[in-house]
Amino acid sequence: MSLWKNKAGHLIALLALFAIVPLRAQDVGLLSGGRWTREAVADGILLHRAAFDSSLFGANQYLCVLEVAPGARFDIVPAAEDTLERTSVLAARIGAVAAVNGSFFNMRAPYGSVNYLRVDDEDVSPNRYDAYENPGSGRSTRQKGAVATFHGNLYVLKGDDLRSWERYIEAQDVVTTGPVLLTGGAAEPVVADKFNQTRHPRTAVGRRADGTVLLVVADGRSPQAAGLSMEELQQVMAALGCRDAINLDGGGSSAMVVRGEVVNHPSDNRQFDAAGERPVANAICVR
Repeated sequence: MSLWKNKAGHLIALLALFAIVPLRAQDVGLLSGGRWTREAVADGILLHRAAFDSSLFGANQYLCVLEVAPGARFDIVPAAEDTLERTSVLAARIGAVAAVNGSFFNMRAPYGSVNYLRVDDEDVSPNRYDAYENPGSGRSTRQKGAVATFHGNLYVLKGDDLRSWERYIEAQDVVTTGPVLLTGGAAEPVVADKFNQTRHPRTAVGRRADGTVLLVVADGRSPQAAGLSMEELQQVMAALGCRDAINLDGGGSSAMVVRGEVVNHPSDNRQFDAAGERPVANAICVR
């Protein structure tokens, strides 16, 4: 669903319907080589995890997929603008049952998000334009999409040519991020740059046709998990049945927290364990 308002505040787009593709360990295709486990987290929320021994893009990989059924309510929760917090701390602060790290941020002072944030109808952070990828355009591909929640439903949106398009999204919560991976089931072009072509830990959010939301973390920078390029992440999100999907911050920031525990292997400590969480500026939380 793309929810937009014009300058008069009117909605100008409608919901698109797509096919429903459930995640099952026995599914054939790209993800069939993983050793999948499934855990019920809460009513309508499942955690899927899988290790791949060189069977996913010819490398060892480890994926965490949080599957949230339609009707669950979401908050997009930033940390305070003058500090950074771990994803687990942000989740605990609002009593969230689960969370992944959010969008991009400054790791050095001045701390805080470099992308637009709106929380509970209030602007929290501006979109700090970054022209290093698109000279003359004033906007990085990491700012050309958004995750938005509207009356408890989460949507993945692709921006348009309006410089401040994110301010016209009709939603209570908005985080700009990118690149956009899938729109209406079609793969978006991926810019051929080092950020996209190198394998890294990755975090993404996707939406199926029925409103099911998938929060996905791929581990990386480890012999047990090589990480994904952006095109590989795009393929994973499509294989999971997403019709719309977008990349979030990755690298050492990639983390998934479920019931207060880190369930992936954050890479900041260079160990394949749960202790390497990096402080971040915002997170996408399920509560």
